[in-house]
Amino acid sequence: MKILLAVALALGPVPAAQEPISVHRGIQYATAARQQPPQLVDNLTPGPVKVCPQFRDTISEEYPDDQPVYLDEDCLQLNVWAPRTGKHPVMVFFHGGAARFGTANEPRYDGTRLARNGTVVVTVNYRLGLLGAGNLFLRDQMAALEWVQRHIESFGGDPRNVTAFGESEGAFAISAMLATGNPQRLFRRVILQSGSGYMVHASASPQVDLSGKTTLEVLQLQERLVGGNPLAGAVYFGPYVDGTLVKRPVVDAIKAGNARGIDILIGTNRDEMKYFAQFDPAILQLTLDQYRAFFPRELNLDQVARPYRDEPNVALAMLTDQTMRVPATRMAEAQLRWGRAYVYQFDWGPAVHTAELPFVFGSMSFTGVPGGQQAYDTNPGAAKAMSTEMQRAWTSFARTGNPGWPQYWPRLTKVWDTPSRVAIAPEEAQRAAWNDYDFAALSIAPS
Repeated sequence: MKILLAVALALGPVPAAQEPISVHRGIQYATAARQQPPQLVDNLTPGPVKVCPQFRDTISEEYPDDQPVYLDEDCLQLNVWAPRTGKHPVMVFFHGGAARFGTANEPRYDGTRLARNGTVVVTVNYRLGLLGAGNLFLRDQMAALEWVQRHIESFGGDPRNVTAFGESEGAFAISAMLATGNPQRLFRRVILQSGSGYMVHASASPQVDLSGKTTLEVLQLQERLVGGNPLAGAVYFGPYVDGTLVKRPVVDAIKAGNARGIDILIGTNRDEMKYFAQFDPAILQLTLDQYRAFFPRELNLDQVARPYRDEPNVALAMLTDQTMRVPATRMAEAQLRWGRAYVYQFDWGPAVHTAELPFVFGSMSFTGVPGGQQAYDTNPGAAKAMSTEMQRAWTSFARTGNPGWPQYWPRLTKVWDTPSRVAIAPEEAQRAAWNDYDFAALSIAPS
């Protein structure tokens, strides 16, 4: 009984489901000349919502309209969902999309349900692809967090209690922020969904002079540079260790206490890499020989593969652990000396990359989640209940730094499923197979 009471107190009260929420869309937080850092603007006025330049991703993104291509470079906007009374913790979301696709204005990122749990929710646009290269997109995101520090009180938010959360590329970027100077000025907590400091590049993606090119020409050039491999394309652009903004590899920075006092909640999905099969079905037959192009040269492939021999596809399982799960555990381990750290694993349904998003936002929209709708339809009641539990965990963490399960020691992990549970060291032999690799920064050059 005492344990149940403690958990209930940590999670906080269940808010009224119909608490009125005010919504403010299309607020410009900065301006930016092409290939220049953003300039913060003191603006609180909503405007027409925009999508940063990109070709429409017809498979995995949800857009606010039906345009085939977006060309407006003046797109540094954010949206705010806020309870109409009181002062609340703030949750700032950075979307994924390989730093090439996506927008804060996707319907699946509607912040209403999280706001009804007593938080002010902010979703952020940032420059993408070549227009955001050279860590410019990271500077955009940090400018948005600075805007939040300056202005979120006007929407009932507490600037001293900000949680940055992101998925995929959004999580890579927040991880990179942990290796910048004084990240504590930007946020108090972070939630990293399917993304860690390992995916912060060791060096920059190729720099291109974009002067004289139209926005459409920039997008066309970008697609030629990236090529057609969806796995390589997923990591072509991204934050990188430049020595000035991102001062060193993220895990190294965390070990040294650079994120001292920042609470971390980090997790991954069981079958992350199967997501990419919707772009290229051949990925489901990825062989170990093909995987060698992504595998760290410092390790012995056959040796690391041994604990995976019973997996349906050994290479895909190893790639998921290399890029997502094991680096996440390393970040949690490193932070336990300096702050609170919690780990989750998402096992529900197909459990591919992005599959947790419908549950975190409560949208139950499975765009880009192959097999997601079918899994939901088998037991929608259980799925909705898990979504409610996840939203309470995320907002509880934002409020107090406690999501409702123990910290990552001894490798205690929240496994999200129907039903959910707390596991001790799940898939430990597979995790331990990577012990000799430091996961400092991504150094595999995409081809």
